[in-house]
Amino acid sequence: MKCWKYRNDMPQVPVRLIGKISVEEWALVDSGATYCVVHPTIAIAMELKFTGEKQVYGLGSKKPVLADVANIELEIGDFREKIDVVCIKEEYYPIKAHKVIIGRNFLNKYAIILDGEKIYLEDKEMLKKKLREYNQTSPCQ
Repeated sequence: MKCWKYRNDMPQVPVRLIGKISVEEWALVDSGATYCVVHPTIAIAMELKFTGEKQVYGLGSKKPVLADVANIELEIGDFREKIDVVCIKEEYYPIKAHKVIIGRNFLNKYAIILDGEKIYLEDKEMLKKKLREYNQTSPCQ
């Protein structure tokens, strides 16, 4: 299990975005985001090749906006996945928004706990195994 303390009172984790060029950045963990998001400046720095478009909501938008889609490898600690990220055009990207957002298309592959101070990330199968072992010795009351 990996663990990180909140940064600036927000659930952020160090990520490595792996494409033609790799980028390391702090990312906001956002369980309300459907997709992982990268800022256009990061997409340019990585020389991302977009494979399509998706309509997305969020980042303060009340209406859906069209976002470019790219498939990259995303690494958080020991956890690495090939995953789609969306890149929202800069004119729709709020100035104060995080440059990288980790959404449910990554998070759903793992068990994640946000406890207000720390972020815990674990492989789901490994956590299920640990919970079975724990429940055999210390059943819930």
